[in-house]
Amino acid sequence: MEAAAIDVMRSGRIASGVHIAAFERGLSTLLKQENVVSTIDMSSAIQLALHLAGVRAGDDVLTSAFACMSTNSPIATLGARPIWVDMAANAAYVDAPDFEAAITPKTKAAILYHLAGYPSPAKEIAEICRRHNIVLIEDCDNALLAALDGKFTGGFGEFAVYSFYPNRQINATEGGALVCKDSAQAVRARKLRRFGIDASTFRASSGEINAASLIPEAGGSIGLNNLCAAIACAQLESVSARIESTRKNAAWLIEKLSAIPAVTLLNELPNSQSSYWVLLIKVKHRDEVLAQLKIQGVMASKLHQRNDIYTCFRPSSRDLPNTTELQNTVIALPCGWWLTPHDLEQIINAIEVALLATKMN
Repeated sequence: MEAAAIDVMRSGRIASGVHIAAFERGLSTLLKQENVVSTIDMSSAIQLALHLAGVRAGDDVLTSAFACMSTNSPIATLGARPIWVDMAANAAYVDAPDFEAAITPKTKAAILYHLAGYPSPAKEIAEICRRHNIVLIEDCDNALLAALDGKFTGGFGEFAVYSFYPNRQINATEGGALVCKDSAQAVRARKLRRFGIDASTFRASSGEINAASLIPEAGGSIGLNNLCAAIACAQLESVSARIESTRKNAAWLIEKLSAIPAVTLLNELPNSQSSYWVLLIKVKHRDEVLAQLKIQGVMASKLHQRNDIYTCFRPSSRDLPNTTELQNTVIALPCGWWLTPHDLEQIINAIEVALLATKMN
């Protein structure tokens, strides 16, 4: 990463250059998907996907309340309304029956969040969306190389979104990507990420702006730069091995945690393979347990604050009992590839100490 960054800085080709296309090709090969369009961040990719899906002010978008604002803020930015969908009971995935029950006459699109790398029932929800003429956008920002029924997440909807923020599986310092099932939509996305410009005709042979190259649809400036792309390219070769190491860490932790009665592991879908951005557990007296873990140096967290509390969104009231229960009990534990066996043992010991301390209090 350091060498790639230095090379680009010395070249002076920071904004544009060969690494952008190289990263898109590499990501396409990694994901086994065509039509990869890189962006400067994942929220820009989601906003672009919503726009391509035809979402406009006044439309409804199905989405998860237990998510990061980077997922849901683009809905409000477009003037649309989020319709909150509940999680399944004791699970790390969206409830498909509640998803279908949440559909309104104004529902134009849906964002399916693969929470913390745990796959949601994308195949089932894609079928629901087809029946109701809803465009499905898969939010894979934490779910790089997660799989369902042998197929990578992101391959079930019309669009998929990925993140390359510093704490993701590929760290571009900042970055995102939009994958389009329809190649024509990808062509449109490439124009919209750079003000609506058609890069193939925008410059004349003289290098000057070509007045004959028209811009029928205005976009913004949301393209990935050459520096970030070069840094991301440097990690493509190693990411599969790093995620596999993360899965091994998660499996070890799951085995140990399953023997602790006070800890509840969240259900995962059959035939699914999480990329485990974090490992999710539930405990009683969560806040006290979490505080004890932090005292012992374990960087655990509540992961998200449910977004339906924020007044920036147009009102949409739905009962979300499983989301409420998850919000009040979940702890996200580190399980990444950088952890040593000693680190993993420390996490289990810290949980046992935290549970004992909470019980004694």
